[in-house]
Amino acid sequence: MALCPHSASASFPSSSAPRSKHDVFLSFRGEDTRKGVVSYLYHKLENRGIQTFMDDQGLQQGMPISPSLVAAIEESRYAIVLLSPNYASSTWCLDELVKILQCSEAKKTPVLPIFYYVDPSDVRNQRGSFAEAFTKHEERYRQGNDDVEKVKKWRAALTQVANLSGLDSNKFGSDRELVQRIVELVCRDVRPISIMSSSNFEAFESTRKAMNELMEALEDDEVAAIGVYGMGGVGKTTMVKHFGAQAQKMGLFDHVIMAVVSQTPDKRNIQGALADLLGLKLVEETEIGRASRLQKEILRRSKILIILDDIWNRLELSSIGIPSYNELQICNSKVLLTTRRLNVCHTMESQAKIHLSILSEEDAWNLFLKKAGKSFRKSTAFYEVARKVARECAGLPVALIAVARALGDKDFEAWKEAARQLEMSQPANPEQDKDVFKCIKLSYDYLDDNADVSRSQAKYCFLLCCLFPEDYDIQIEDIMKYVFRTGLFRDDNSTIENARANAKSVIDHLKDSCLLLDGSKVGCIKMHDVIRDIAVSIASDGQHFLVKTRCDLKDWPMDAHEGCSAISLIESNICKLPNKLNACLKMLSPFQIGSTFIYVSEDSGSEIPLGEITFHILLQEH
Repeated sequence: MALCPHSASASFPSSSAPRSKHDVFLSFRGEDTRKGVVSYLYHKLENRGIQTFMDDQGLQQGMPISPSLVAAIEESRYAIVLLSPNYASSTWCLDELVKILQCSEAKKTPVLPIFYYVDPSDVRNQRGSFAEAFTKHEERYRQGNDDVEKVKKWRAALTQVANLSGLDSNKFGSDRELVQRIVELVCRDVRPISIMSSSNFEAFESTRKAMNELMEALEDDEVAAIGVYGMGGVGKTTMVKHFGAQAQKMGLFDHVIMAVVSQTPDKRNIQGALADLLGLKLVEETEIGRASRLQKEILRRSKILIILDDIWNRLELSSIGIPSYNELQICNSKVLLTTRRLNVCHTMESQAKIHLSILSEEDAWNLFLKKAGKSFRKSTAFYEVARKVARECAGLPVALIAVARALGDKDFEAWKEAARQLEMSQPANPEQDKDVFKCIKLSYDYLDDNADVSRSQAKYCFLLCCLFPEDYDIQIEDIMKYVFRTGLFRDDNSTIENARANAKSVIDHLKDSCLLLDGSKVGCIKMHDVIRDIAVSIASDGQHFLVKTRCDLKDWPMDAHEGCSAISLIESNICKLPNKLNACLKMLSPFQIGSTFIYVSEDSGSEIPLGEITFHILLQEH
């Protein structure tokens, strides 16, 4: 895969070729279609994250297309030509079409013709309204040789575009169905540039070094698999998302697709995530069938960067549907994986292994100051304490941000106490990283009461989210329904609407505290995998939560229901409850949220500090 060279100081190569600023260029006759099908198509593409260029200005008859339009065509990765009855009457449209086809030949830009209430043969042979248009053009340009040649180019362009595989509107029941099919085809061939970008990416010395090494690996034709490894919370996911988006903008890859693997890989979810980003719908029932279909689609295309995030152990890529490294090399595609363990890079046979190190002390301090929203005068006691707190975060962005947000508005005494707690804190689980644990635990402990949110509500809602599997899109509405059932968010005088507003305030407070993230879907939230691990540890130790999500459990865990206030077995293989527990649940009131059953019992005599909850069970529906 031959790529442009880059300088040592830059993360991405410079190139004389125009960058892809747009996913799609729309060519159409304004007076025919702008207020109807084109407007609808534009908004549907934009809603799918496809950056679409649609010129809204229009030109006077006979004017040449502007340099900005020429640039827009050159900077687009896909072209849609909507051939309507009056398309050929516009010299501007015809000039656009000539340029689009030139780019298609020179840069292999895909072109999709839409025959919008015109016969493809009329376009190909310039009959009907197209013949009428060319009669006028030839009369107008009869005098000059250059103009006669231009008309010939227009005719040749129409013949050429009519010979391409396209869509005929007459074969669809409505414009809505036509647009739906266009969007499906575009999403299959065009990976949206914007969907991978990470707005919270910040380049530090460590990330710049890793990204330069990444670029060197991409330039090496012998490298098909790249492993990025580093501590949990160091920023691997954020970096590779940013890198993928930038690499695609530069034209290094036509598609960048990504899936989260996690500690307990769900192959169907991984397959689905990769297929969605390729615009592919997997309808096969078995994992083997889905893998075969996905593999064929990847091999059918070229220049695909496949990002597999958060791998913990060797993963057989063929079982997912990812071709072998040799096959990927043939079609100029590569695999980029992230992991906390160097050993995983070896077992996955990565030809390039790149370490993302922790932040330097100065970079860590600057990030800490930015997120805390404070400044400190040097040589003061407050400054020294703040530097000590920042050092305790061990250069890990996830810890620095969480602690900075927790302490930002606190007084000097609170900062001193935080420094003491960070120094003394120890994780209950010896396998957990001490530095990360103590920082996230401090943020959890420092969740404050405010006008809208009580500390107990915030802590409960935070721990509740760890009952869902890793990288799970948790629907906010489901959380609201669940916490309302517990009684924690309502009193004798409150309404459901008040409780819902209260729960939303809690979720916003947790996001502001960097303990929750926006989900990948609208109306959802997520937990960073590092923060979730610590939340599970806190909940299991102090609140008697049992969390066994995405585990290959077939039998009920021994003594799981004794002394537990919450049990989560989402996406396990348990089909029925033990007899003793079934008898208990007959007295409870179940209700369904999505694909889980939640059983809740309210007991005002309970002394569980989370709230008045004595038993929760989350099970996947069978």
